[in-house]
Amino acid sequence: MFTDPISAVDPKVVDLENKSVANFLADQKAGKARPSDATGVALAYRPGYGTLGRPLNYRANMFAMDLRPGMVLHSYRLKFSPTDVTRSQQTFIIKHMLRLYAPFVQKGVQIATDGATEVVTLEPLPENRGVHRVSMSTGKGADKSGQRSQRTQEAQSERRGSSGPWVVTVEYKESQPVQSVLDNIRDPNFRKVVPNRDTSDIEGTHVTRAETNVVRMLNILMSAYPNRTPGTYIVGKGRNKVFRLDDDKQSMYLGGGIEAVRGYYSSVRLAAGHVMLNLNISHSAMFRPGSLIRMIDEFVKVHGENRELLNSWLSRLKVYAVHLPKRENGDGEMEFPIKHIIGCARPGDGAKDEPRPKVKDLASCANNVQFGIRKDNGTSEYITVTEYYRRAHNRQLKYAGTHPIVNVGSRDHASYLPAELCEIVPGQIFGGTQSGGMSSNMIKFSCRRPPQNYDSIMKDGMDILGIEQETMAVGIRPRKQMSIVPARILDPPNLIYKKKVTKPRAGSWNLADTKFSEGARIQSWTCLTVRKQGRPSASVDQEMNILYKKLRGHGLTLPPPERPFITVDLTFDLCKNRDTLEAALKKTSKFELLIVILPDTEAATFDWIKLIGDIRVGILTHCMILEKFKKQQGQDQYISNNAMKINLKMGGSNQALEPNNLKFISQGKTMVVGLDVTHPAAGESWMPSIAGIVASVDGQMGQWPGEVRPQASRSEEIVCLETLLLARLDLWIKHNKEPPANILIYRDGVSEGQFMMVLKEELPRVRQAAAKLCQYRAEYKKFEYYDPKVTVIISGKRHHVRFYPTKAADADRTNNPINGAIVDRVVTRPMYWEFYLQAQSPLQGSARPAHYIVVHDEIFTDPKISSGKPADVVQAVTHNICYMMGRATRSISYATPAFLADRYCDRARKYVAAQNAVDKSEPGKHKRDKANEAMPMAVNSHFSHSMVYI
Repeated sequence: MFTDPISAVDPKVVDLENKSVANFLADQKAGKARPSDATGVALAYRPGYGTLGRPLNYRANMFAMDLRPGMVLHSYRLKFSPTDVTRSQQTFIIKHMLRLYAPFVQKGVQIATDGATEVVTLEPLPENRGVHRVSMSTGKGADKSGQRSQRTQEAQSERRGSSGPWVVTVEYKESQPVQSVLDNIRDPNFRKVVPNRDTSDIEGTHVTRAETNVVRMLNILMSAYPNRTPGTYIVGKGRNKVFRLDDDKQSMYLGGGIEAVRGYYSSVRLAAGHVMLNLNISHSAMFRPGSLIRMIDEFVKVHGENRELLNSWLSRLKVYAVHLPKRENGDGEMEFPIKHIIGCARPGDGAKDEPRPKVKDLASCANNVQFGIRKDNGTSEYITVTEYYRRAHNRQLKYAGTHPIVNVGSRDHASYLPAELCEIVPGQIFGGTQSGGMSSNMIKFSCRRPPQNYDSIMKDGMDILGIEQETMAVGIRPRKQMSIVPARILDPPNLIYKKKVTKPRAGSWNLADTKFSEGARIQSWTCLTVRKQGRPSASVDQEMNILYKKLRGHGLTLPPPERPFITVDLTFDLCKNRDTLEAALKKTSKFELLIVILPDTEAATFDWIKLIGDIRVGILTHCMILEKFKKQQGQDQYISNNAMKINLKMGGSNQALEPNNLKFISQGKTMVVGLDVTHPAAGESWMPSIAGIVASVDGQMGQWPGEVRPQASRSEEIVCLETLLLARLDLWIKHNKEPPANILIYRDGVSEGQFMMVLKEELPRVRQAAAKLCQYRAEYKKFEYYDPKVTVIISGKRHHVRFYPTKAADADRTNNPINGAIVDRVVTRPMYWEFYLQAQSPLQGSARPAHYIVVHDEIFTDPKISSGKPADVVQAVTHNICYMMGRATRSISYATPAFLADRYCDRARKYVAAQNAVDKSEPGKHKRDKANEAMPMAVNSHFSHSMVYI
């Protein structure tokens, strides 16, 4: 990494960036309106580039792409008949159709597909592209049977055209000259909008339709080589993750039938003056290919007989049906038919089957599942799945009484398949929740230092995309070296504790002999020890004395914990355990704080304690692990770490920033807000998404109370934002006597395609909350004309841009960039007010910088509020806020309010998990309604103004 040649930052790019900003400022001074959509909404413009910090150069995993002069991309739309083709059938049809164009490809013309409905070429397709007829051919050696069943969905699905024929029509869509886009991104007057629907600004985002089209089509072309390479799989919604699953596969078994696989992410992006290829390491958990029986056995080893979880895991899994004749796949090879599992057999299957199947319980075995078949004489009889496969396929099932049957039909029309006749299709992402052991194994596998990732990208990554073999031959030439970008290292802020100022080093500091900036007051507290059946009892009297002294040493005011302490014993009965814990917490509800000593890190016990304490009973609980609490080595640090959380939970503040590090925020007139939405895991589509908010209560930013609310599943828009924000404004007024003059929002988790949603839907709700504040309480009538200044910054962490030091002197001890690194040039767009910030220094692995984009600003560019250059101020404030994560003595990876909003949403997920652990209702509408009606989200009213989630 340090020995590769280093080039200079491209001066043409820097010149373009500077001219772009100068043009914008000139337009602004002349009073020219910025381009917007029909409603007048547009993203904020960049007012300048940052200048603060020590300058140096880093590499970015972005490769400038040289494109053949005069290149034109041609797009064609695919239409299928019949239209109800499955995804696997669609893949077969497309691959087969592309084979028809083999002579065309042999002439050197590149042709690629998105695997769904679009084909992209570098030359027009021949005029006879028209209509193609495609069918699957069946191989020899079919498993013959004299059994006829009009009732079995297996037979019905075979008759519904799963072998074709299909008709696919190739229709011309559009042609896009690449040069027009290159000219646009190289023009410093980039807002000269051409009045044409194909090149005009898209809804105020400053991105033209031509740019969007070129990026989409280039991404499809970049996938052509891996798509044709045997043993290589393209996965993900955007088809931008590539994995080798052949003999060169890099993987690690995680347990439960799941393995971690190392691959690559690629994406074409537009930057200042260049088209770029973003190429990064990608690690995914996948179902291990092979026997479904083996996978179920491995699942049981990790999760036991958890049938609901197994059903969730198997939903949407693709398997080969190995008892059926092989067919020709899209590559011309013979393979077993692919079936899609919708779940395990369960009562209620076959809602429209007559007669309906009889299923004993969820995940029943073949002996316990019956369905009706119609005999030749017109009568019907019930038959077990075991007997059916004996008669129809001459197969004696080996696991008829032990392993579950899966449904590969639908809920209305069930089609049952024994697990022993299923082989898991390779290349399937596992989207479920990983157990503790699986998660730690995943971290071990994916945690690699920058030199390892750099070498993998430069060698294997370039190879798997066929950059040397193919892309250069067709006129798409990613350069062989990563782009050099100018970076700056910001100084860490000074942290204020009680009578002490601390200067962090390498993003961390020490709490030894330090009192918190504001210690909490606790009137009464005690301890509850949770003991599991079969484990010896252990006294924590001595450890609780140490905790008491440590809390006082850090500045909290509290009496000794009240004795005698309570011990509860858990059994193997889940429901009984929950009753036991609830009864114990009710007995301690008179205390302000309950320290709970857990026997291990099992999530179920922790989740239930939080649900009972935070919501049902109303007692603040703080959990600690017995082994860590009693272990001499590292005990002092462990107890101090927990003291930080306890102080925050009880209303104290651990540290503050010096006023000059906070800029205008230190004046106490700006409320800083964090917003996030988390979504249910794969297989939990009936669960709601959760919106969360946290907000500062004063200019010190030591406390971040908040609230969470359920909303429509998979919806990113925060529909309840008005209500959430009104409660935060109310709390601010209680602390400050008047509402904040400014509201600075860090919005987490929003993709690039949702920026306008934030401006069009969520920002107006912020305005509505301000307008309705006067109605919130009678005494707030005086705030009738309240109209705060608002700035919205999108914070993103799920991106693939990484930075690599060019020399050892510019790296930290783990060879990562130095914490405080800012990059806002070369790999960004001039018209976006965006930057990358790496605020943390990771203990292990590779650092991931946070990406920030100011989508709306009324604060930083207002000289009455903020002095200094807007770009410098927003970068400094965002960097320094990363040091205000009160539960840690390290800076964190992205802005504290966004991080804490995410944590609160995570706590809400735990409430839901605890509630659902004993919920035996079926999935579907009933379960969805029940979940939304009784969703345990609202914490006890005693805690609505505290950091209960920390």
